Amino acid sequence: MTKQVFDGERGSEHRRQLLPSYKAHRRKFTRYSSSPQRYSRGHFGKSHQVINDVLGKCNVPPLHHVGVGVVDKVLKVDGHEADDVVATLAGQVLNKGFQVVIASPDKDFKQLISEDVQLVMPLPDLQRWSFYTMKHYRDQYDCDPQSDLSLRCIVGDEVDGVPGIQHVVPSFGRKTALKLIKKHGSLETLLNAAAVRTVGRPYAQDALTKYADYLRRNYEVLALKRDLDVQLCDEWLVKRDTHNDTIALSTLFKHLEESKELAYTGRPKPL
Repeated sequence: MTKQVFDGERGSEHRRQLLPSYKAHRRKFTRYSSSPQRYSRGHFGKSHQVINDVLGKCNVPPLHHVGVGVVDKVLKVDGHEADDVVATLAGQVLNKGFQVVIASPDKDFKQLISEDVQLVMPLPDLQRWSFYTMKHYRDQYDCDPQSDLSLRCIVGDEVDGVPGIQHVVPSFGRKTALKLIKKHGSLETLLNAAAVRTVGRPYAQDALTKYADYLRRNYEVLALKRDLDVQLCDEWLVKRDTHNDTIALSTLFKHLEESKELAYTGRPKPL
């Protein structure tokens, strides 16, 4: 199964209701901008067409599903972010006995990693993409994906606009958070333990009891949803003919390089 997923309309609305700062700094598409580094809605529509063309040449089967927004081979579920759609479909694929590979630079997908779920992520220093597995994850973080998600809920996520507990308890830093999460395994286990007994130094104990709802809100914002109302279609799992991939992707990369040059200079790259 190869599918391209985009955020649906109002995809971030639920999380922003919980936390107004969530992705509040992300650039939005506008009808017109005088800055050459901003893209118009027309450019966005053109990007959709480019993606559809590439997927068609790579023999990705079309999407047909009632109740789900579909633009040719692009899947969207209104009211939900693309990450949640991917997480839900990944679970359904696993239930059918298949393995999952997610191609994305988004760190949020690391919480889905398991022995049967791998990522393909960019390695900027090496200028290539590479597989990222459970082994790589454990080597990098020395914990499992659930523990890392819990850690992010405590220390926050600046990129997504999620404030950590240090915003209300400055002395509660990453070192303390990592020690507690490694010992208890998950945020909920830690908070439940702190509610009935002492789990750390007085400042940490007080913070975990006083700001338990604050941390649980962070968890609800950062955790990917895996139960959306979208169903995997069996025809999406057919084996794909890959003989056109090299040419189609090479053409896409050339287009992206040219688009990047136009975005930053306002003129084509000289020959």
